Amino acid sequence: MIADSSRIKLMLHSPLLWIALLFLLSAKGHLEIIDTEYSVRTALAIIEQRSMLIDAVDPLVLEIAPQVEGTDKIYSQYGLGLAFLFLPIVLAGKVMASIVQIDQRIPIDFLLSFYNIPFAILGLWFFRSILLKLGASANHANAFMLILAISTAYWKYSITDFSEITQAAFLLGALHSMIGDGSRKWRRVSFWCSLLVAMKLAYVVLLPLFALYAWLGKTDESTKARINKLVDFSICLIPMGLLLAMANYLRFGSILETGYGTQGSNFSFSYFQRDWFDYVFSTQRGILPFNPVLLATLPAWFAIPQKHRRLFLLIISICICWYVLMCFWQSLQGGYCWGNRLLVPILPLFLLPIAFLQVKTRATRFGLWGIAGLSILIQVTAACTKIHECSVLRNKIWAETAVHTPNQLPSTLRLFAHKITNGGTAYRASVLGVESNVIIDLSDYDSFRGFNFWPVHAVKFLGFPGAIRPIGLLLLAGIVALLSHLAFRHFRSGFSSEKTYPARRT
Repeated sequence: MIADSSRIKLMLHSPLLWIALLFLLSAKGHLEIIDTEYSVRTALAIIEQRSMLIDAVDPLVLEIAPQVEGTDKIYSQYGLGLAFLFLPIVLAGKVMASIVQIDQRIPIDFLLSFYNIPFAILGLWFFRSILLKLGASANHANAFMLILAISTAYWKYSITDFSEITQAAFLLGALHSMIGDGSRKWRRVSFWCSLLVAMKLAYVVLLPLFALYAWLGKTDESTKARINKLVDFSICLIPMGLLLAMANYLRFGSILETGYGTQGSNFSFSYFQRDWFDYVFSTQRGILPFNPVLLATLPAWFAIPQKHRRLFLLIISICICWYVLMCFWQSLQGGYCWGNRLLVPILPLFLLPIAFLQVKTRATRFGLWGIAGLSILIQVTAACTKIHECSVLRNKIWAETAVHTPNQLPSTLRLFAHKITNGGTAYRASVLGVESNVIIDLSDYDSFRGFNFWPVHAVKFLGFPGAIRPIGLLLLAGIVALLSHLAFRHFRSGFSSEKTYPARRT
């Protein structure tokens, strides 16, 4: 009984439980991303038709997707891993729909809107565990895990149906396994890397970096031991590679075709020239403006102990390789997304050196509090608003006035401030800081009404429009209270002058 009580107290003290509650409260309750629809339709086709052929969500895709003889349907261009991950959730939604006799897409989309949250919590657990293995104290590990969870775009992507958070969890799982113990740890690395490749084939570019790290190993290792590690590393990757190749051959007649068709080869130096600066510094797509807390890690990169430098050489190699690849890709800079979704999978890796950050002075503590507070404000703004609302508003203002609006980040901050004080869907163009009194009416977009939380959308669905604003403000107040509790409880102990990593034992 005493042991159970201690376990409950430990769970309540851990920020993970409260982070999970925060994510559940701020989730959306509906699918926001057109890309997800392809995987949903694939999962439904597998269940209902024993096929992976689907109707194209966007007719324009038919012009670039590989044609399937005898039908106007296509195969999804997105990773097979996501469609198969959706299968049990789609089945659960179909069962719920049959019980309550409603359109099956209502419960399916509702359940799928939460699918990232378990993977987000798993990724945070991996992140905290990696910090502890690097020598961070428990208080620092909790505080810095919390920074990742609520002070970066990790929160926004945990509560949307983009797959980047699931990818981040698998990547963190591979790193966590790699620095773990055990003679067969590379089999666990292989498992997580194989899941990563199943989600997105582009991750094969990172596999040589892991293999090189395994081969170099310790200086006194024998050649046989190095070969055994490579064999272990391939134990899941080879079957996954064969499975994906077979799926491509059966669908497209070529093991190299993944469904992107003519779009799949669109890598160019011109795209790199277009994107390399914006992906880091711009208020439209830059990873730093959208996650200013990353600046706090810069001193920590120079404080990495000698014994961990080879590990962090791998980590920085992964970050650079992925960043460069994404800059070379014709991705329309990630499309309609919050900041830069393409760099979200490596976002936790940028934060890992924070394990060695020495918080010795009051100025350092105040600096951390300040930059974390600014970052939290940005993420609250992102969690409360819909990505497409700001994009649609900016596009309509341009169409009506030919006046350029501020970039995504400042525009979303202004939109959020307006939604707090005004519950309407008719906006003056001046809301976004432009000199125009043109009225933009977005009442046709039902999902834009109120804050972008699932309880708000639920009262709209149930036919209680008068409850939209009070429910939204109540939820916002609850989220702010929860954030304050988490920050003051864990940042205060984590930003103390206690050493970040313990002294070496004698």
